[in-house]
Amino acid sequence: MKRNTPLLTLLTGAALGVILLIVNMVSYPNPAKAPISYSSPATSAPAASTAASSSPAAPPVATSAAASPTPAVTVTVPVAANFAGKAEKGNASVAVAIHGDKAIVYICNGPSVASWFEGTVSNGKVDLTGKNNAQVHLNLDSASTVSGDVSVHDTQFKVSMLPMVHNPAGLYIATAMVGGKAVKAGWIVMSDGTQIGSILLNPDSDSPTVIAAPLLNVAAGTATYNGTVLHATQISGISGSGF
Repeated sequence: MKRNTPLLTLLTGAALGVILLIVNMVSYPNPAKAPISYSSPATSAPAASTAASSSPAAPPVATSAAASPTPAVTVTVPVAANFAGKAEKGNASVAVAIHGDKAIVYICNGPSVASWFEGTVSNGKVDLTGKNNAQVHLNLDSASTVSGDVSVHDTQFKVSMLPMVHNPAGLYIATAMVGGKAVKAGWIVMSDGTQIGSILLNPDSDSPTVIAAPLLNVAAGTATYNGTVLHATQISGISGSGF
């Protein structure tokens, strides 16, 4: 028995070596392919996503609603008023009295221009025709302004008028027979007290003669022409006198 002991020891060692070899091969079948440890590289930050370049969005175009119809211009037409003003040339003055839809207009410069007009107010306008194709075209711009022109004896007078605000300012008229002839006198008394007047001789004729009127005593409402006292009446759109 003792003579076999070394042999047994040898065989036992050989067997153990074979077993270790087999275990090592099972754990790592291919040494060349054994796992290799790599150091992980620094993780780089993800690239910032680049927004697709595009032109800034245009502001939304508001869809316009159906256009509202333009409101009609409303003219505030005075129904009871007296206006007067000086023409731009010819030393003439113009007065207009408006009562309801009726208008009376008078222009005079004293010695050479005098014309009366009567008619209606329509849509804020006074368009009238007098003798010898005399014409009036006035716009009632508002309750406080009247503008336009008057054409008499082939001469156009531009005028802008304001309300007569102080008594006895106003438009005055007087008719009478003087020396067997008809006369028709008219005066425009301004708010500052100044006045201008003319007389039409034979006013019903096609071509009446114009002369300067005597000074009107406004307080008494009288004037004297060729020894005859003329009694004047105020034409007022406010009171309706003279309409």
